[in-house]
Amino acid sequence: MLFSSKPLLYLQLLDHSLRYLALDPKNHSVVDKDEIVFDATITEDGKITNAGLLETRLDALVKEKKWKNAKTHLLLLNDFVTVREEMIPGQLTPSEVKEYLSLHINQSIRLPFEHPVFDFEITEQSDDKQKVVILAYPGEYIEQYKAILQKASLKPAVADIPALCFYRLADQQNLIDKEPDNHTLLLEWNPIDLSIMVFNQDSPRFNRHSRSARLADSWTVSQNGEWLWKDSEPELADMLDDQLNGLERFLDFYRYSVLDGEGTVTDIVLTGYYPELTELKTRLEERFDAKIHLLDLPGTIGQRFSALHGLSIKEGSNKRKKQDKSAKGKQKSLRGKKASPGKEGIVHD
Repeated sequence: MLFSSKPLLYLQLLDHSLRYLALDPKNHSVVDKDEIVFDATITEDGKITNAGLLETRLDALVKEKKWKNAKTHLLLLNDFVTVREEMIPGQLTPSEVKEYLSLHINQSIRLPFEHPVFDFEITEQSDDKQKVVILAYPGEYIEQYKAILQKASLKPAVADIPALCFYRLADQQNLIDKEPDNHTLLLEWNPIDLSIMVFNQDSPRFNRHSRSARLADSWTVSQNGEWLWKDSEPELADMLDDQLNGLERFLDFYRYSVLDGEGTVTDIVLTGYYPELTELKTRLEERFDAKIHLLDLPGTIGQRFSALHGLSIKEGSNKRKKQDKSAKGKQKSLRGKKASPGKEGIVHD
């Protein structure tokens, strides 16, 4: 390596591969990036199913690159990301809100899993009640990821979800309108799964994730990480139409069921590692009234590594926040403290 200190390491797990991005800690330039494609599946439906294979390959990578004790940031899988809006007593202080939520989650506040790690943000407040947005993830899976990194002699630092990483990039590129009437949908379109998160006034408001076994049978990934369609072009067109129909149903649901017909999604930021993202943008523009945006990525990054790039800009953002005396309470530990979901992420060092 051209520097003596360890790089900052950013990792993303997929069903059959591990992506990594390594940056110089001094100037954040890219010093290494790649995708390791496995012969066997390592994750399925958002769960690690072959921890042994992952640990072995990750340990070999760390030894080959001499990355022992490198500070490591991990993208969480989308399948279990949960966003909830809840009304709570208005007299609670921000520090008391955390305790209140911890006490009531999976009692009066229902989540689809137990023992979550969560962040929250107060979005509305009055004398008698306040509205909070909760962003949660299963704690057991975060602990599993942490253990795997530690077995490979890496230092777990931050775990975050792709939608927040993309949001950071979009906000940095002035693609986010934070006026009350604007609702921005972060659309991560991948070959075999779609993830949606809607933001309003700098906070996540609603999310949905779908994964298709049918698509998984029709796509294959090469040894260099390139996604290839195995079936005919007409079948691909039919698949896209089905997915666009599903997106249209979601937009109608959000407009009429979530917003009671008093608003709609105004902007869509299209991301992900679908091979023909520019062509897909054109399809979205032809079909929907919302403005469609693509992220502007550095030439050294590429679309496949866009989520890792978004994760990496957290590092510089957090350093600036620590230097800003007016920024308070933005960092949280692996045990969970209050943070702004729209800006900071879900698990921090």
